[in-house]
Amino acid sequence: MNGRQSGFLGPPVYRKVIVKIWRAFLRVERATIARAVLVARRDDDCVFAVATPSGAFGLPFLELDGWEPVGTQVQAWVKRILSQPSELKLQLIDGTPGRRGVTFVYSVEMRERGETADNHWLKAELAASALSEEDRRLLIVSD
Repeated sequence: MNGRQSGFLGPPVYRKVIVKIWRAFLRVERATIARAVLVARRDDDCVFAVATPSGAFGLPFLELDGWEPVGTQVQAWVKRILSQPSELKLQLIDGTPGRRGVTFVYSVEMRERGETADNHWLKAELAASALSEEDRRLLIVSD
């Protein structure tokens, strides 16, 4: 075998290529398991929520692209869904890289009411009961 060992993955050249591909796959997997959640409040103590396909309410969220800066993605997304300029604040980073992923929780205080048909503003005291357990927890910790 001219001085080179051949193992389970073949010659060393093949092993290097396979290891590089595997490491790249793991980086992509880690980079794509993240999301941003928005907690938007109005001055009348209402919280912005979106309707889920099941008819329940949830905090708006965005699945993040691991290859683009988080701040850039979140600012563009918030501008799209709220359609008014707002000062965005990162409240907390929840979770760790892994199966469940990382959640970036942002908050924004709204000055104008901006009602449209696809907006749902829930009274803060009622929002907790209308949201899922995870969204309720994020709402509480973002105060």
